[in-house]
Amino acid sequence: MTDRGEAKDLNLVNSGNGSGIGSGSGVRSEVAESERLATSVTSVPGVRSLAPGLRDLVATATPRVLRRVGGEPVGVDVARGNDGVKVRIDAHLDRTRSVAEVVDEIFSVVEADIARGAVEASGRLDIDLRVVSRG
Repeated sequence: MTDRGEAKDLNLVNSGNGSGIGSGSGVRSEVAESERLATSVTSVPGVRSLAPGLRDLVATATPRVLRRVGGEPVGVDVARGNDGVKVRIDAHLDRTRSVAEVVDEIFSVVEADIARGAVEASGRLDIDLRVVSRG
């Protein structure tokens, strides 16, 4: 398993509606943003699939326990804190491209999506990408 994290200052990044950290509708907003980023990340050639994060596992297990319908795991977690936004990605890669190429492109895609306002962000951007498997 490969683990790569990167932090950047988001002072120049579009914050969506301009209201900054803590705005929006909380967890629902973060889930929608996670889904948007998951779509972008899975479009990167070499990404086979995404592994569900802890939030996804809890979100899908709870409805089963309570016998309610729940969504499928997204594989990207977006979380806001006082100092910025953390994006956590657990990815399964195929062997069509080098790991370095795929990882670099995933970082570029996430940064571009955030710059376009797919995620309300200001402050620090922390991208935590784990390559769970390759095959």
